Amino acid sequence: MKAFLQGILSSALGFGLALAAGLVCLLVLVAALGSGGEKPVAKGSYLVIGNGLEVTEAPDDGMRSLGSLLSGGKGETVDLFRALEAIDLAAKDPAIAGILVTDGLGAGLTARGELRAALKAFRASGKPVVAWTEGASVGSYYLAAAADTVALHPMGEVSFAGLASYNTYLGKTLSDLGIGVQVTRVGKYKSAVEPYTQDRMSPEARAQSQEMLDEIWSRLVADVAADRRIEPAKLRRIGAEPGHHPAPEALRLGLVDKVMHRDELVALLVERGGKADGEGGFRHVGLARYAAKVRLPRGSGDTVAVVYAEGEIVDGMGGPGMIGGDRLAAGLRRLRQDDAVKAVVLRIDSPGGSAFASELIHRELELLARKGVVLVASMGDTAASGGYYIAAPARTILADPLTITGSIGVFGLHFNYGGLAGRFAVGTDGVKTAPFADLLGNHRPATEPEMAVVQSSVDAVYETFLGVVSRGRKVTRDEAHAVAQGRVWTGTQARKAKLVDRFGGLRDAIALAAEQAGLKSGHRLTETPALGEAKAGLAEMLLGDDEPAPVFASAAKDPALELLRSQWKALEGLRRLNDRRGIYLLAPVGGVEAR
Repeated sequence: MKAFLQGILSSALGFGLALAAGLVCLLVLVAALGSGGEKPVAKGSYLVIGNGLEVTEAPDDGMRSLGSLLSGGKGETVDLFRALEAIDLAAKDPAIAGILVTDGLGAGLTARGELRAALKAFRASGKPVVAWTEGASVGSYYLAAAADTVALHPMGEVSFAGLASYNTYLGKTLSDLGIGVQVTRVGKYKSAVEPYTQDRMSPEARAQSQEMLDEIWSRLVADVAADRRIEPAKLRRIGAEPGHHPAPEALRLGLVDKVMHRDELVALLVERGGKADGEGGFRHVGLARYAAKVRLPRGSGDTVAVVYAEGEIVDGMGGPGMIGGDRLAAGLRRLRQDDAVKAVVLRIDSPGGSAFASELIHRELELLARKGVVLVASMGDTAASGGYYIAAPARTILADPLTITGSIGVFGLHFNYGGLAGRFAVGTDGVKTAPFADLLGNHRPATEPEMAVVQSSVDAVYETFLGVVSRGRKVTRDEAHAVAQGRVWTGTQARKAKLVDRFGGLRDAIALAAEQAGLKSGHRLTETPALGEAKAGLAEMLLGDDEPAPVFASAAKDPALELLRSQWKALEGLRRLNDRRGIYLLAPVGGVEAR
């Protein structure tokens, strides 16, 4: 039997080595095939923004999640910095005739705001920006309105009907399953636990969410009203009565400039400097491919490092779409050991997460600042709770008026499965040497004395959080507490509350960091994570599809897949609650739907 097992193991080992060798050869072959250089852009091309493109904060490092692979791989992506730089480059490129903004762009509202500014700068070069939609939502119309011409398909409509924000509430579901949830928290507004304990919003959560959405909506209305030369009060009425406008009505109301079919759009683009492609279309290049032309400044000596913190903050290394506390802390530590690094821009798009992981990151940032490295925080869509915790050490914090930030509060969450196990006649029993030896064991509810122990830990973490804010923002503990208590703020509100220093985007933060470090032109710019830092897996190379989608790809949704994805996100949220003590700095932020 022993010989038999050894034979099996030897065969398995041999197969594994052969597979590994084959994988290495395949990787080398793919690398060789992919090193042929960039295809030149044909003269008279339009730069296309949209069409299934996703704009991310961090560069695509090549890491893929299992969910990404199972869903057919990841579509085209480009990070915000390269997207903005590419638009600037296109303004000077004689091959680019103009920009076409289409449906199907995945980007947050703050990213859309920065793209809007870049489009307006592009228009100043004298080249046209045409927006084409076959059915605009609030988010897509917010970007489209920055174009000099907005065109709509005759069968399409413009929906400018306001914003909505919802959470999935699992409290009753968990209770019915026999899963107990016990909560400890600090802060009147720390409602990130509500989805696990209740079946609806608390009054406090509802009040702050309504106030936040009202302010964001006011900003969107003001920007679009200025673009379209419509009085804000009239635009609000357009949005409320009923907000969904078919093509003829959208044209009458001034929401669009033209109603036309696809072939008529092609004729318009050719008329405005584009070239026909001989197949009934027009020459074009997607933003993701064009952005490959962007080169980071590679001067010698002094360096500005951009560090991306995108996703929920989790213990350990973290996976795709997460901020692993150990991973990011290690990256910051490497920067601290590099004497050429004079400034660091921390770009944050995170609702927070693990308190322990947040502290690991915060510590490395403080050490960078103590060394004399200029630290500037740049907030994207969200920089709340743990996301604000890691921003606090910065010399200067920049945000967008639409940024969601604050949520300076703490909660503890304890799940127990005793009731669920009992339904299947699964018992748990044992012995211990001290009353609190099995504190927060998941086989039973915690006792009142045990919950008191956890509450004291939560209280201590909250005081630590207040100390972080107090030191970073140079305010007293009580002043920090007054704007804390778990309350979520918009960027505009946060600036009034002195949680943010000024408004500005990512490139503003990079320029400010270089200025504060006294760096002249010619300095280097690096990124963490860097573009292509991680290698794609074999499964992705075999299953992925690198063919770009057609320019007029449909943006239709599959209702069944949308339902599955929504439930998967709820379960993923549970998986990420992995702090070693069960204590979190996580903002109660739901998704804002730009319907």
